[in-house]
Amino acid sequence: MTRHALPANLAGEVACRVGLSVPASRQGTVASAIARIMARRGIDDSSLLLRRLGLDQDLTDDVIAAVTVGETHFFRGPEQFQLIRQEILPELTRRPDGAPARIWSVGCATGEEPYSLAILCDEEGLLEEVRICAVDISRRALGTARAAEYGEWSLRNTDRRLKERYFTACDDRFRLSERLRPQVDFAVLNLGEADLPAPERGLADFRLILCRNVLVYLDASKVPRIARQLFACLADRGWLLTAPTDPPLWKYAPFETCITPAGVVYRRMMARGDARKSPISGVVSARGKPKNPVTRMAAAQACDTAAPKAPGDKLSRAIAQIRARYDVGETREAACLAAQAVESHPLSPELHFLQGLSQMADGEIDAAAAALRRVVYLDSTLAAAQFFLGVCLRQSDPEASLRALENVLQFCLSRPPQERISLMADATAGDLVERARREMGKIRQARGSESR
Repeated sequence: MTRHALPANLAGEVACRVGLSVPASRQGTVASAIARIMARRGIDDSSLLLRRLGLDQDLTDDVIAAVTVGETHFFRGPEQFQLIRQEILPELTRRPDGAPARIWSVGCATGEEPYSLAILCDEEGLLEEVRICAVDISRRALGTARAAEYGEWSLRNTDRRLKERYFTACDDRFRLSERLRPQVDFAVLNLGEADLPAPERGLADFRLILCRNVLVYLDASKVPRIARQLFACLADRGWLLTAPTDPPLWKYAPFETCITPAGVVYRRMMARGDARKSPISGVVSARGKPKNPVTRMAAAQACDTAAPKAPGDKLSRAIAQIRARYDVGETREAACLAAQAVESHPLSPELHFLQGLSQMADGEIDAAAAALRRVVYLDSTLAAAQFFLGVCLRQSDPEASLRALENVLQFCLSRPPQERISLMADATAGDLVERARREMGKIRQARGSESR
């Protein structure tokens, strides 16, 4: 059988057909995976592959797995789970009508995220007061989620006490407690194509939505519509959490947005007449004067770096002072100054960047990663922040590190090689491409060593 040459844009066409998108940096990897799928299934014509997508569900799931990274584990993003435990759940379950608070896990993959939420709710004694819905584009992944059996890798960041309490070991697998499994409802949903809200399917009136590491796989043109739909799916005072690598949503829907240690948090607030305080650590809400770095960013409000600054203003002086300390190696002092300046200018990406850079140099990698995540939330196009975030996460979360570095490649490959990189005066787009590729090579080399 003579095989047809595969089109150069096959990865993009296939991804589009299943409602997803492939960044330029992953086109080659995805195309190779699709070629292997075609060879395994005896498909020698790309047009035949495209016609069968959607009709052959097993083939479609193979393609979805090729396009998406599919990396997940229990309690992924511990800072966000800490925020849910400490700040969101106590408010979430205060329902005057006694109805369960509804939680939605979008892009739940094989179920680790919604089951983590169920465990968290049970730990807080709230399991009977919530109902968790979980959706994903892959039927195969949902089948694994419903089975609720996991390997050691999925539990690698799970506290030993929780592992012993909620899982039963069987050979090399761990089965989730039968008591928790019925608390999660699973359903197929393609977020990129869905018409939301959909009350008839139970997809509305959520008090908390987690939509993490999903929007990065969707075409950028769909993000504004999805932002509005997610807003509409929230109940009053409902919360939306996304991931650091996801595009910002505040400009597309009337969210009220807080910058927290766990990153940016979106909310659908009540009418302006409601002058109640935000539940986040007693911070005055959007209608009051912010009293610390956890503060609202209205959709219409530009961040601190958007407007030109007079050379002598406080922000410019603070940045110059921090950079001067950093340049002479006084990184701890620079980090302290940046933290103080962030109190007054919480929406300045450059301040958060300098804080993260100083903390990196001082060996405080986790704190640096948190600061750099805030930069990415404020402006996901800042390739410098994406690069250093990728470096910070290389050991602790290789998949998230690769995604951040892929974002660097996607941005820099779209720019002239000699173009200077914002926040990195000594680097060009071409320089950063090479540096990002070296970091990605280190991660892949480490993975290869672990697998041997």
